[in-house]
Amino acid sequence: MARIFSIHFDYEGMAHSAMVSVRTTPFFTEYSISMLHEELMQQLPVNKIVSTAPNQLNFINTRADEHSPLMDTILTAVAHHLQTSTV
Repeated sequence: MARIFSIHFDYEGMAHSAMVSVRTTPFFTEYSISMLHEELMQQLPVNKIVSTAPNQLNFINTRADEHSPLMDTILTAVAHHLQTSTV
């Protein structure tokens, strides 16, 4: 069963929010971003983040040195939610 949570973050001086759905597989946990402003979605290479180990989040098929400031901001917002979530 998928879980859903929202993230809130500031980017370029504006507040933004997005919905994140969570899907767990035997190999990784996948976080899909949705309901993000279309202009910001177009700046992302993909809308999926994966975690193969605790405290390791990365946009699927990207390397950390390829991350844009927006990608880093979203990863930070997801990580913050996961660290504070009791669900």
